Amino acid sequence: MNLTAEILVEALAACASGPADGPAEIAALVRETQPAFAATLFSAWQAEGAPLNPALRYEVEATAARVEYYRSVASRLMSAVGSGLSTIKGLEVAALYPDGFVRYMNDLDFIAPAQSDLWRAVSLLMRDGWDLDTATFSHMDGDLHVVVSFRRQPDDLYELPYGIEIATYYTLGDQGGIPPIVRLPERWRVPAVKNMLMLLHERYEQPFRARDLVDASLLHESLRGAEADTLHAAIVTLGLTVEYSELVRLVAGTGLAPLAGLPGGQWTAARERARRLARGASFFARPVAGTGRHLQRRVMMGKTSRAESVAWAGVQRRLPVTAAVRAGLLAYGLPLDGPKPDVSAAVLCSRGTMTWADTPVGRFLLTIGDEVSEAAVDELSAPALTTRGGTG
Repeated sequence: MNLTAEILVEALAACASGPADGPAEIAALVRETQPAFAATLFSAWQAEGAPLNPALRYEVEATAARVEYYRSVASRLMSAVGSGLSTIKGLEVAALYPDGFVRYMNDLDFIAPAQSDLWRAVSLLMRDGWDLDTATFSHMDGDLHVVVSFRRQPDDLYELPYGIEIATYYTLGDQGGIPPIVRLPERWRVPAVKNMLMLLHERYEQPFRARDLVDASLLHESLRGAEADTLHAAIVTLGLTVEYSELVRLVAGTGLAPLAGLPGGQWTAARERARRLARGASFFARPVAGTGRHLQRRVMMGKTSRAESVAWAGVQRRLPVTAAVRAGLLAYGLPLDGPKPDVSAAVLCSRGTMTWADTPVGRFLLTIGDEVSEAAVDELSAPALTTRGGTG
């Protein structure tokens, strides 16, 4: 496929509504509705010889510099940690774009299936001056899993902070009918397959954007040999047929290289919708935990009604954090000051109403909502408190 600025505008039109007659209206539309796609479109204009004003040139240059910075960070980190660390989306997808086209990256995502590799990477970033933002903890497939988030302010105070996330799993699913992905079989770790699966999972968080359409088309076009069959089998196995069918339809309305449909067409997607309803309903066999999983996801997506907000407050009062984590909810960790605990992996601990996680890099006060006690912060920061009574 010869990716052009005209095709990018078609992808924008497929995902955003509004006037797009001429460069001025197109620039206004992309900035208002799909800001992460703006630099890509502007760089395409530039690559095709169109003159850019200083504001557009700066946006392209700033985005390109951000990607190069992330590339240098990823190279150093993966070299230091070794094969136990890999990237998803981001840099791997950006490498498929034509020369001169830039792809905006808000943050950098890594997968470290073993906690030992995760904590090694976390320690390296902390020594390099990255700010530890937060960590989340949850049980999946019987094990405790972690994602650690970092932030770093660029030299330009008006630029958004750089971000890095390192997780021991690939995706959480939707806390309901779609299960999480903790491990991928080797045949699914091919960049084009892996990254397409991650792109489809993001549909639970937000509608497909113009960048998603371009990413999907480039990823599908990069499949080689039997990889297309591998991808389609993975989509069916993971229950992503509804999202993939929507993506096929959206891409087909543009000049992008089309995506191959799944065997069975709409019937495959219809069966998956029914399966999701059944699986999602099964969580409510444990009413408090099942309700908690559903409501926490609604809160994360900013879609709670007033009644749901009241119910969520009740769940937080009735469901202890340790029980919530074992039931599949996320526990958010506030990093605390104090000495590093003497542990080699994350350990959940509790005493009274307090729950915390001791990790090789520090202690985190845990909550399933957004409130923590100042008294708990002070007490858990005390060096005398040990991990006795903790559970992994």
